[in-house]
Amino acid sequence: MNDHKERAAFTISKALKAELEDVVPASKRSRFVEQAIADALLRDARKRALDALDKLPSYDTKGEDSVEVLRRIRQERDVALATRHQDRAR
Repeated sequence: MNDHKERAAFTISKALKAELEDVVPASKRSRFVEQAIADALLRDARKRALDALDKLPSYDTKGEDSVEVLRRIRQERDVALATRHQDRAR
């Protein structure tokens, strides 16, 4: 995480604060809370990414299985890249 630190003000429940104070030593609370927030933000980003993937339109494979589709797409890409490199070499 970034070494530059800034103060943040937020409120938490009395019970949660008491549990934090019981479990985490005072000298480690800021780092503990920082890591908890970072973890929560990462979980949220992953969820949003998975939701975006779920909303992508389906791809008609026309009877090909996924391995065949990926192999064909990669071969088409390889041909396109080779052609592009040949054109640049001229």
